[in-house]
Amino acid sequence: MAKKKDFGLEGLLTLDRERYFIDDKDDLEAIFKVKRVAITPERPHGLKYSLVVLNAKGERVVGFDNAHRVSHGSGPGRKHSKQYDHKHSENKVQPYDFIDANTLVADFWKEVDKLV
Repeated sequence: MAKKKDFGLEGLLTLDRERYFIDDKDDLEAIFKVKRVAITPERPHGLKYSLVVLNAKGERVVGFDNAHRVSHGSGPGRKHSKQYDHKHSENKVQPYDFIDANTLVADFWKEVDKLV
């Protein structure tokens, strides 16, 4: 079966290195980093990405990225997710089910909307 084409991929790639202030006081800044990489089990969509909102102190408020595996539990029985896609919010890291580029961007902005 052929893999479904991700029509939003090129649009997401154009966001690489873009920065946007997202509130009236310039206290919250959205920063995008998106690169094409080899397709691997950890990054099956062939992207390495970071979509993040930083506050005025430079602290991450919310973010979606695939920089590392997500751990579940603690101690020697701790489990690790196979894929790297995850979401950071309220000092929690949760696995993120990457569907396609457009959904990633939409999910990111939904989280941003909760902040402003």
